[in-house]
Order: sequence, then structure tokens, then C-alpha cells
Amino acid sequence: MLRRAIPLALLLALPASIAAQPAQPATAGVCRNDANYRAQDFTVGEWDVYTGAAKTAEVSMKLILNDCVIEERWTVYKGRDDGNGIGVFSYSPLLKNWGYYWATDNGATTSFRGTLIKPGEMRYVTERPMPNGKVRLRHWTLSKNPDGTIRELSVGTEDGGATWITEYDLKWVRK
Repeated sequence: MLRRAIPLALLLALPASIAAQPAQPATAGVCRNDANYRAQDFTVGEWDVYTGAAKTAEVSMKLILNDCVIEERWTVYKGRDDGNGIGVFSYSPLLKNWGYYWATDNGATTSFRGTLIKPGEMRYVTERPMPNGKVRLRHWTLSKNPDGTIRELSVGTEDGGATWITEYDLKWVRK
């Protein structure tokens, strides 16, 4: 009888909050421990965004869903009333690349596929049909600079890559 009483007594001695904890699913740490999912962690944090010396936006990049997804919240700086948006980044083990989906408060949406170019540099690509029948190819790159800032560069081409035009070149500074 004493043998059975000791384990029961230990169980009863546990705080209710510990005993009530739900079991973590077996997949809870899968993304957290997979280098593919960690490739863009250099962007996680709170950032001020600049075009040259002018602050143009703020961006918040947070890990969500058991660290399998990076959620982006983009807020334009004071005095502007459009361009706020939400983005979702995630690695796809099936496709062996990153995906990104962007939606704004003015109804714009875009989806990209991404690739790690080198540690600290992710490039996303999308294609957009143009009214003239051409296709605009866009490369959008997030690069970690040696000083810890991030460069966000978007370039586009409508001639298959013969000429590239810079759409924007931004600098993220950690808050």
C-alpha cells in the first residue's frame, strides 16, 4: 500500500498549473531547430525604415506559430495614409524555398518565392503581367549589413533581365 501512496502523494504535491499544462505536440520544436526556417531570423525585431535620411516606415518582424512563420507588420511613417501592410514569410520543406505573401490597406497583394543567397541575404522573386503584354520580373532582397542594419532592395525588369531598374532601396535600423 505504501508503494502506491508515494507516487500519488508526489502527484498531489505538484502545483495545479504544472499538472494542468497541455502536452506539447511532437512537432512543436521542428521549425525552431531546422536551419532552413532560421535563415531569415536576421530580420526578426523592431525596425525604423529609412529612404536616405528620411524615416518612411516602421516594421515589426515576429516569429509566430512555433517559430515556423515570420509575421511582418509594416506601418508607414506619420503624415502618410496608405501603404500599411502585413506580410507572412515561411519556409516550405515541400518546395525547398521560402514563400512570402503581402497584403495592404489599399487592397494590394503580392506573393513571392524566396531563396537564401548566402547567410544574411534572402532574395524573393515575383512576376507581374503588364497591360502591354510584357511580364515584369521583380527581385526583392533583404540583406544584413555588417553594422546590423538591413538593406531592402527591390529591382525590376521588363526585358527578361537585360536592364534592371531600382524600384526602392531602404535601410532598416533596429530600434
